[in-house]
Amino acid sequence: MSYRALNPGEARLFRLLGLHSGPDISAPAAASLAGLPLADVRPLLAELTRAHLVSECSPGRYACHDLLRAYAAWQSGQIDSDGDRHAAVHRVLDHYLHNAHAADKLLDPSQDLITLAPPQPGVTPEVPGDHEQALAWFTAEHVVLLTAVDRADPAWDTHTWQLAWTLWNFLDRRGFRHDQAATQRAALAAASRLGDPLAQAYAHRSLARACAQQGCLDDSQAHLRQSLDLYGQAQDQAGQGLAHLNLAIVCGQRGRDAQALHHSQQALGLLRAAGHRRGQARSLNNIGWYHAQLGDYQQALLACRQVIVLHRELDDQQGQAGAWDSLGYAYHHLGQHDQATACYQRALRLYRQIGDRCYEADTLTHIGDTCHAAHDPGSAREAWQQALTILDDLDHPDAGPVRAKIAALDAAAGRSPGLIN
Repeated sequence: MSYRALNPGEARLFRLLGLHSGPDISAPAAASLAGLPLADVRPLLAELTRAHLVSECSPGRYACHDLLRAYAAWQSGQIDSDGDRHAAVHRVLDHYLHNAHAADKLLDPSQDLITLAPPQPGVTPEVPGDHEQALAWFTAEHVVLLTAVDRADPAWDTHTWQLAWTLWNFLDRRGFRHDQAATQRAALAAASRLGDPLAQAYAHRSLARACAQQGCLDDSQAHLRQSLDLYGQAQDQAGQGLAHLNLAIVCGQRGRDAQALHHSQQALGLLRAAGHRRGQARSLNNIGWYHAQLGDYQQALLACRQVIVLHRELDDQQGQAGAWDSLGYAYHHLGQHDQATACYQRALRLYRQIGDRCYEADTLTHIGDTCHAAHDPGSAREAWQQALTILDDLDHPDAGPVRAKIAALDAAAGRSPGLIN
């Protein structure tokens, strides 16, 4: 009865909302879904809200009960043509893909971006203006974007793998490891159905990174080998170099630092040949880090100082942070604790600026280690506790070792274990 009381424009929007995967939708996304200007859609949403067919769950965002959404989708199937339904889904997926692509660029201005097809006519842009707005947009759309990736419809395979690609930085910085793995598995399935070797190479490499973060190193290495083969088939030297960088990290996680250094050096050669400056900088940072792991701290200092200059030229804040952290590690092991702490603090500020909580916790752990080595247990405990709070919030496996550091420190000081969070 409520539906029959709607005017044609309101009824059409209600039906099309049934095609949206949910759980909620912003007014601009609803405008894209309908292919209408935002100014025309806002009053339609207001009428649907008054009719209790949708609810405004937060300012500017609208939700529809599952049964009402199913009814709306059924009505759309009865009334709207297949072409109209396909066009509506295409517009809203373009909305999310193009806005996510723009927001991802703001999260990491120096990164390589995939090339998208132009958005369909009628797509309403919702482009964030700066880094903070980009993070806020991803946060608001987080679950919606996951459901868009998870559509598992071959008609939208290109959108699936490309959306998964644009989500990587946000999910990584917020520590959503399970979401990363799920989106990249969906991306690989979509890329495989498309038969696109380069898309498959991207997806294998991203899934390998997700596997490595979860400690599944055999799976990670297997995906990276496939990624290398696919990049080779596409004659993509930059892709091969980046895959070698990821292989270096997996080798490092296995404690095979000499192999990790070798892969980093291979990556540097390939990325230089491809003219990929950001990749070269990351390779040099890896080289510095693995020199430090092998005990060659002076060589590590030399490499990381060069890297910081290059990352500044590229406006790569995450790269700068990583290089400062590596410098701090080298100074720590040379016994220069004040310099190590100063480097770590610079890394920490950068990680906080870009909202990378995982590496913020990692650097806080390093600060605690340096304070402990400098016989400052109070500062060590404070830094470790800050790291542990983040790691527990992220359900990160590194929480256990940090908790053990605090427990050992408290035991040495005669504190009650009950003080540990």
